Amino acid sequence: MKAVPRLLMLTCCACAVAISACADIGDEIKNAFRISDNTLLQGKLPFVVNAIEVPTLMRNAEKMPEFAAALAAIADVGADVVCFDLAGFSADGKPAPDTAAKIDKMLEQINWRRLGAMCKVFGADAPKDAAYREAAAKAAAAALKNAKRVIFWIDGPEAERVVKTFRQEAPELVIAAEKGGDIDVVTQPPTAKPAKPVLVAGAIPTPELRGSVHFVLPDKKESYSALDAAVADPGESKPWTPDNSKLSEQERAEGFVSLFDGKTLDGWWILGENKNGFKVKDGAIEWAALGGKGLYTRDRYDNFVLRLEWKINKKGNSGLYLRAPRAGRQSKIGMEFQLQGDSGTPITDQTTGAVYDVVPPLVNACKPEGEWNSLEITLNGPNMKASLNGEVVQDLNLDQNDELRPRLRRGFIGLQDHACYVAFRNIRIKKL
Repeated sequence: MKAVPRLLMLTCCACAVAISACADIGDEIKNAFRISDNTLLQGKLPFVVNAIEVPTLMRNAEKMPEFAAALAAIADVGADVVCFDLAGFSADGKPAPDTAAKIDKMLEQINWRRLGAMCKVFGADAPKDAAYREAAAKAAAAALKNAKRVIFWIDGPEAERVVKTFRQEAPELVIAAEKGGDIDVVTQPPTAKPAKPVLVAGAIPTPELRGSVHFVLPDKKESYSALDAAVADPGESKPWTPDNSKLSEQERAEGFVSLFDGKTLDGWWILGENKNGFKVKDGAIEWAALGGKGLYTRDRYDNFVLRLEWKINKKGNSGLYLRAPRAGRQSKIGMEFQLQGDSGTPITDQTTGAVYDVVPPLVNACKPEGEWNSLEITLNGPNMKASLNGEVVQDLNLDQNDELRPRLRRGFIGLQDHACYVAFRNIRIKKL
């Protein structure tokens, strides 16, 4: 939706268009980058760039499945920012007329997945001529001066002078550069916390500095593997032996494994900073406090049969993450199986049993709030089938849904922290 004039919003805020416009402006503010007290902020919160550079992303932005798959791949291993080359310069250094609109469309998809964006103004094949680069930077800055949701990276010949030119046209944008930028670009990680924001190009800082030093890696297989290993939670490598003593003989014979022993959170790790966000009580895992973000399985899973029981309070809201990434929005990069305290309500794409915000359930099979529900989910390649309390609520082929087709096909299973009470028990899985 195009921006609505402020006067219109003030005079007709009750109408749906104005409400939507207010939401758009809220997203702009929430996702805008800025520097304050030598700290990079996104909105009001400190932000550390863990980026993978996918140079051709903007050129392929119209190819939605490929575009979405590229974002999913970087989030899967823990990157929170995608870096891309600015595409569309003419021979005289002017960006295409639709450059700003194209970046806005990209940002809708990037921010929707709760990822950040970094734009490299000059790609590897850009002319090295200083006059060209200065003219191109001036034209690009004039076209993109309102793109506050993007960090702009300027490198190459005469970078410091080019930065000054860019800044004259777009003084409010955040710039990363070898010299003269808001963020200093270096090739070697610092040995101590720097006084000014630093972006390391091509290397991952030490664990002690990863919370304060930004970095960007090239789009290579080794980068994804290295980042995945670097940001892995210690719980992912902690020795764990499943306790299958409470499984039925039939389930043990079929190859099911218990993911929860009824006593501890062994085999799980908490995604957020509040490590007390989930607790074990009376043989169940319960949501306990905000800040856990999610409780993840130690291992990633691709094809499986998952069985568990869950209960929730009236009007409660939670979910079960499937094939979830390490970073970004789980429900838009992997999937979220919706869990709500909504028994007896009409079906929508957010009703219990929905693939959240995409596919409504076939039936609302949720038991009255406070009662235990029995759930079985089978994921096998693109095929998904889910039964709730003995009723089939999902039976679909992900490849036949444009939005679900590019989602991850392997990832963590997670219990959502939605600031609402929810409990889980008897969690077991069979790999397919």
